[in-house]
Amino acid sequence: MVEDISEQYQLLAVVQAQVSMMLADLLDHATANRDLFVASDTDTTKTQEVVRSALAGELAAKMRLSQPMITSMLGTAETLTTELPATLEALGEGVITYQHARTLIDQATGLSTQDRAAFEQVALTLAKTSTPPQFKNKALALRESLHPETSLQRHEAAASDRRVEHWNAPDGMGWLALYAPVEVTQSIYNACHTTAKSLRKTGDQRTIGQLTADVLTDATMNGLTTGATTGRDSGEGAGDGQPLFAGRTGAIRPTVHVTVPVMTLLGHSEEPAELDGYGPINPDTARRLAAQAPSFTRLLTHPETGAVLSVGRDRYAVPADLRKTIEVRDKVCGFPGCNRPARQCDVDHILAWQDGGTTDLENLNPLCRRHHVLKHSSTWQVERGDDGTIIWTSPLGQKYRIRRSTNVGFQALDECDETEMPEPDLGDEEGEHDGFADEPNPDDESWFTDTKTDDADATDGKDYPDKPLF
Repeated sequence: MVEDISEQYQLLAVVQAQVSMMLADLLDHATANRDLFVASDTDTTKTQEVVRSALAGELAAKMRLSQPMITSMLGTAETLTTELPATLEALGEGVITYQHARTLIDQATGLSTQDRAAFEQVALTLAKTSTPPQFKNKALALRESLHPETSLQRHEAAASDRRVEHWNAPDGMGWLALYAPVEVTQSIYNACHTTAKSLRKTGDQRTIGQLTADVLTDATMNGLTTGATTGRDSGEGAGDGQPLFAGRTGAIRPTVHVTVPVMTLLGHSEEPAELDGYGPINPDTARRLAAQAPSFTRLLTHPETGAVLSVGRDRYAVPADLRKTIEVRDKVCGFPGCNRPARQCDVDHILAWQDGGTTDLENLNPLCRRHHVLKHSSTWQVERGDDGTIIWTSPLGQKYRIRRSTNVGFQALDECDETEMPEPDLGDEEGEHDGFADEPNPDDESWFTDTKTDDADATDGKDYPDKPLF
């Protein structure tokens, strides 16, 4: 049985090698037939980026994977087939895993052809006798020993990519990660851990893990909020009958959308509320956040809110109350599989303004900057169906329908009944762009280079575990 399992697992590597070769071939084919993917009026200097992005969108929708993951897979395939053929061969033989191959690619990046070949030869020997975590350390040490003169430049380049990322976890929890120079991250961790141990010695009953998290939470929330005080000392929440985070949410000032049923808010119902970008949260948390909210926005039917839901052809810009209605209705980017919150998206006219499109609720669709650019620079097409759903047509002719007024979900039109839709199939993309009604400017040098802050896009194709090991 053990041998059988091992053999079957090796087949995964074989399949991944085959997929990499197929992806590389497909990318070459797409580049050779770029007119299939690139709009005729697109800047020719951006053609290659548009081809890759349009193809990544095509594959992501078909495979039901995030576009950043597909983009990463295309990059890996291209590197394996053109720069690291011995690594691709080892993967195809099942003697290393895909994780080994990705580590080898990461460490070989930037080396000359001659140096890369020498590095690959030694690294593969190490990979065949190491687990992926072991190999990651060995490959890093090998790279540094062979080319120590490049370490400073590579560190500076990596530091320019510093960022903070967030992703959701079950049970109303979330993960927050800081990517920064190690001396910074280690200093922050040591400070929190040392403070936690000091509090523990004073008799605080919270665990070291809880205290470390609470110290960082207090320092960040109080530090980020000007003039806000919680009136709590370091021991509050430990054995005084108060919730662990009692008082902290009072310091939160950044805007979040929390939709709370009115009967839940009044304490007459236990129906869950919904936190935008996450999903259902328990009634107690919702009521606690509502108690600290500086203002409320009533979201009822159109006549009762008095919201401006259309300005027709009188105005191109989207009014604030109409934009908020779109954010609440659509929740996320309107491209198949994209899960970036609508509040961080641009607002796009489905039927373009110059073609007679109106600025109204039915003709507006939230699109993250990546997919807003993609719509205007590639041959991806979008239209509104008679039932109000959004229909995207890919460069290769595949159609996908997206529901509105609910959580994100999409399905190929040739796979579903026109009158029914499946349960939402959430993607994994998020980002940070503020939204604008204006079309993206292809002349802007940064128009197609925001992959680190777009979709995973903040995750850049990486899958985070349920319990990351920092």
